[in-house]
Amino acid sequence: MTVGNEGGIRTRARVHSWQSIREHVLERIQSGEWAPGDLIPTEQELAQQMGCARATVNRALRELAGSGIVQRRRKVGTRVAATPMRRMTMRLPVIRDEIEAMQATYAYELTGCERRAPTARAAAALCKGMPEELMMIQSRHLADGQPHCCEAVWLHPELLELPECTHFRMEAPHDWLNRSRAVTQTRFAILTEGASGTCAVNLGVDDGTPLLTIERTSLVDGVAVSFARQFYPPGHRLVFDD
Repeated sequence: MTVGNEGGIRTRARVHSWQSIREHVLERIQSGEWAPGDLIPTEQELAQQMGCARATVNRALRELAGSGIVQRRRKVGTRVAATPMRRMTMRLPVIRDEIEAMQATYAYELTGCERRAPTARAAAALCKGMPEELMMIQSRHLADGQPHCCEAVWLHPELLELPECTHFRMEAPHDWLNRSRAVTQTRFAILTEGASGTCAVNLGVDDGTPLLTIERTSLVDGVAVSFARQFYPPGHRLVFDD
């Protein structure tokens, strides 16, 4: 997009968001201006062309690289992928659906809800405009009355119009989030962690028992709005859909 200045010279309008930069680069690739295998301009050159910070361009190119559209190599630059990679996507099953697929009766219990300072993990996941306190909701999901999963969800109060804690007695946090906002991306990390504190009690296991742990960050238009940690007891089998 260009605009005219007082001297009649047409200059490129400023673009500030990384999403806009990403779309601009993608359009130039899809139009054939930058063909498969071509090196595209450097981050600094793109920043000057688009009238934005280099860090904004870097974020846009990282997103495109993650989608397999471009390939980035240190000291070489960014190149349009010769053969765009198919990015494998995994859908984590909804806990209710997972339990009902087992032919078991699903139940949900709220075990805690408060506004408090975030943990280091939550702060790292929800780094944009981090307030002093986040809403943290603890709950557990049961299958035929037995503990199936315990969960701690952190919600960003300045990016979401949060209900009162009492609302989450009837509706799980992710059910509420998916109903009230269009989540556009979800990031997962899978690890093992020893049970401790409330989680050990909620799952009925001893402290230190190894648990399957899933960290889940939900994003809306590229901005992280929630961070969850889900803990499953020993022997749990997790199945993803591709």
